[in-house]
Amino acid sequence: MPTLSSRELTFRAVLLGMVLAVLLAASNTYLALKIGILTSASIPAAVLSMGILRFFKRVSILENNLVQTAASAGEAIAGGIVYTIPGLILIHYWQGFDYWENFFIALIGGSLGILFSIPIRRTLVHDESLRFPEGRAIAQVLQMTSQEKSQHFKYMVQGGVLGAIIEFLQSGLHVVSASAQSWFRVKQVVLGGGLGFSATLVGAGFLMGIRLGSSLLIGAVVAWIIGVPILSFQQGDIHSSAAQVVATLRNEKIAYLGIGAMLTGGVWALVCFIKPFYISLAGTFAEFSRRTVRRSTLPRTERDIPFSYIVLGLLLCFVGLYFLFQHLCQLSLMVPSALQQNIFLMIILAYLLLLGFAASTICGYFSGMVGVTASPGSAVAIASVLLSALLVRMMLGFVPASNLLPALWLKEASAIVIIMTCVIMGGAAIANDNIQDLKVGYLIKATPWKQQLMLFLGVLMASATVPVVMQLLFSVYGIGDVLPRAGMNPAQALAAPPAMIMATLAQSVFNHQLPFVYFGVGALVVFFFILFQKRFNLSALGIGIGMYLPLSTSTPLILGSFFSYLHDRARKKSGIQTQSGTLKACGIVAGAALMDVLIAIPLALNPDVTMFTLFPSSWEIMSVFLGFVVLFILGKWLNSR
Repeated sequence: MPTLSSRELTFRAVLLGMVLAVLLAASNTYLALKIGILTSASIPAAVLSMGILRFFKRVSILENNLVQTAASAGEAIAGGIVYTIPGLILIHYWQGFDYWENFFIALIGGSLGILFSIPIRRTLVHDESLRFPEGRAIAQVLQMTSQEKSQHFKYMVQGGVLGAIIEFLQSGLHVVSASAQSWFRVKQVVLGGGLGFSATLVGAGFLMGIRLGSSLLIGAVVAWIIGVPILSFQQGDIHSSAAQVVATLRNEKIAYLGIGAMLTGGVWALVCFIKPFYISLAGTFAEFSRRTVRRSTLPRTERDIPFSYIVLGLLLCFVGLYFLFQHLCQLSLMVPSALQQNIFLMIILAYLLLLGFAASTICGYFSGMVGVTASPGSAVAIASVLLSALLVRMMLGFVPASNLLPALWLKEASAIVIIMTCVIMGGAAIANDNIQDLKVGYLIKATPWKQQLMLFLGVLMASATVPVVMQLLFSVYGIGDVLPRAGMNPAQALAAPPAMIMATLAQSVFNHQLPFVYFGVGALVVFFFILFQKRFNLSALGIGIGMYLPLSTSTPLILGSFFSYLHDRARKKSGIQTQSGTLKACGIVAGAALMDVLIAIPLALNPDVTMFTLFPSSWEIMSVFLGFVVLFILGKWLNSR
């Protein structure tokens, strides 16, 4: 019989890992569609696992580690597919999210991420220059005493309940306003601002921290406090209301300022890491080529899934992608003969395997250097969509800038690029998360192949969950400017910022119609702050995100990061080591996001979004006041001991 310390791959660990993977996939799907920013799910998964398994006997640290490994895949799959695939909705290629199509896209992309990360595991987890901040924190969480486990679980549950209640009051009963804005005109100049009261976003901002929060603040000020007055004066629209002018500026100009800023910030993030990444990648290939030791002679803590299984898995993914592209895309619209279509498809698939491995390795390395949350995955996504679009355009032949592609051809080419990027980012997001989990296993002496097996299970469960949640949320709220039913409120639509950027960039390579002037201005703004980045410790990518997001989304994130700063300062001053605020914020994010998903279920059956509303429209002033009360309660509670 195995000893307590050696119990690892058990039935209860598998079952709990599956359940938590579904829950985290659902909550993070909403978060990715809402703001396009995800926070690491590994720590809350570990805390939830320990809190639940403490009711059983003979529970080992290795069991808890396997549960959090499978569960955290839910967040990674949400990041991979939800960041990209809604772009097909935004370009009107899809009218909704077909379950099986999205399931296989997510499953193949996630499986590639696991397979790609296995060969580089040993090199990265043994590299002492990589800090693995979340991995070390998770290992410490798993090694807590039973009393600490109970206290941490209590914080998570309390946060989840509070977040769920607030979200139901906001999105369900509409007793508490989710946001407020006020714009007014001084002659031709529009001035004003807005504020969001979302508990989900306050919690997410707390987890992001003050560095990213202050970067978002700068971006918001540049776009909305400085940009709106200047752009409204240039536009000279004196007939529309101030709110209408702001909405027009957001869609036609400010969004492109943000995209240009994010693109520049992403490229800068990649440039900063090129040299150390190259050194690490060279070491990875050198180490892998020297491996001649038989697997059976390796210690338990160094045994990965056998290489023959990796090759078989890659072959299955290759075949799956071939049939998936044949089903999803109308290749005959672009390539006339069947032979040419197969050659075109084979080049795309070979490219996906090569760039997918490169993107997964980059994200795995960045994850070790700066952590899962801070890893510049958005930069990798932007680079991937541009490279994919250029490859497709090159294969389709040169088209002069003065001649636009036919609308149908343009849509088909853009769709292929978005699907390619989705597969690449599905793998990269999983590798980003996977390497951190494997570092945890290395620190607590877990068995790598068992972790990798649990990751496959987590990917499977998350892939089965995310399409359902995406379709549910789309049918109730809409995405971007695409509203599936008449009479829906555009203000409630989910912004899906990364997917919007993917769609915009994919089309820009083909149609040459984007306002590159605004791209350039956004790029110059971020470049200016890059010059002072070391002095002020800002995130260039964060500034771009702040310029892109509406104030109703960015302001609660900023407030949450400010609450985090106050919490950390008080904790350092008092010498307290507990991470109570972080755990509370994790609970708030998960509870509020899951509540929003639950609210969407009856709304999908009955499209009347006011079905739960308790008070008439005259309650609006009071609901805004209660929104401020919610912010006060959240700030006070997150900083309480």
